[in-house]
Amino acid sequence: MLRYLAWGAAGLVALIAIGGAAAYLFRGELVAYYVNPGKPFAAFTPPAAPDYETPDAWAAMPGRADTADLSPAGMSPAVADDAARIDVFFIHPTTFLSSDAWNADINEVASRYIIDNAVMAHQASAYNLAGRIYAPRYRQAGIYAFMEPWAELDESQGELALDLAYQDVARAFETYIRLYNNGRPFILAAHSQGSLHLIRLMQDYLKRPELKQRLVAAYPVGMSMPSHLFDGLLAHVPPCTEPDQTGCLVSFNSFGPEGNPKVWFDQQRIWEGSDLVPVAGRAINCTNPLSWSDDGEAAGGDLHKGALPYAAALGEEQPVTRLADPQVLEFSVQCRDGIAYMDQLPPEEFGELVFENEDYHVYDYNLFYGSIRENAALRAAAYMAVQ
Repeated sequence: MLRYLAWGAAGLVALIAIGGAAAYLFRGELVAYYVNPGKPFAAFTPPAAPDYETPDAWAAMPGRADTADLSPAGMSPAVADDAARIDVFFIHPTTFLSSDAWNADINEVASRYIIDNAVMAHQASAYNLAGRIYAPRYRQAGIYAFMEPWAELDESQGELALDLAYQDVARAFETYIRLYNNGRPFILAAHSQGSLHLIRLMQDYLKRPELKQRLVAAYPVGMSMPSHLFDGLLAHVPPCTEPDQTGCLVSFNSFGPEGNPKVWFDQQRIWEGSDLVPVAGRAINCTNPLSWSDDGEAAGGDLHKGALPYAAALGEEQPVTRLADPQVLEFSVQCRDGIAYMDQLPPEEFGELVFENEDYHVYDYNLFYGSIRENAALRAAAYMAVQ
């Protein structure tokens, strides 16, 4: 077991670390007891807001060394910042595992370590072949925001925490556009809680033609994407149907062959404007992360470009400086009812943090790392070819 996942409520937290939004799949009273802030959102004074004009408010940004710059052995190295023609704006998932507050201070030690050494290295780095990476820190909502029994409440406290987190993300994006972007095309990418906020960000900002025309592609991975949004609030960002399509959106959730996503759908909510609405009962978009199509056909074989295990150095209280060697896996993937089902279980390197019902949420990026890496670079090249 990766030792860095033991922070928090002893071994309990080991079950729910990196995945963030999948934490609500373990809703037992004991888990809720350890991560419940225990008081209403309004009873807490929020941490200080990040200043996105300062480098410390960013987990990754060009011009400095960070783990988002790493590349696995045998894969093409990251494009140099001064040679990159495209930017990547990446929003990290939940890493705040404490019951001390509804929202994390960006300097909270344990969550910051996971962001810098697990998330930037194993998720954000998948995009460094396509462009230079900007990844804001934000006052993320803690995991209980996803576990609270919101359907039974008059007012969801988790929704208030998530809204505060989104306001940071929106300010970070505004600052990125104003100070750093300089009219460049960009990829938007995220995982889990980050993808929840990315879906709202696209509703709020990409209706502006000058921004929409610069979108290479969006990757809100690990968060259900209701198809009805493409007919309304996200009509300007259609689902991706081809590997080299641009201006479109990729979305998938990874499950094993016997996976049952009912609990996932029953508890999940999505931003529809400024409101969090239930996902259950809605048709969900799914892009196959091997074929990059949404046609429902199975895909596998040589389309799998390498899976990335978590680096062995995690948990050693030292920065990750080298990624693990990638593995080529032989499973195929088929999208059915909004879920990307693998036809066989991945090897044990990708099994320690699997949630109930064969939910591989924690490994959404790891399992398809090489394919995401190549696809983002392909879409970037396709975008630049027509400029």
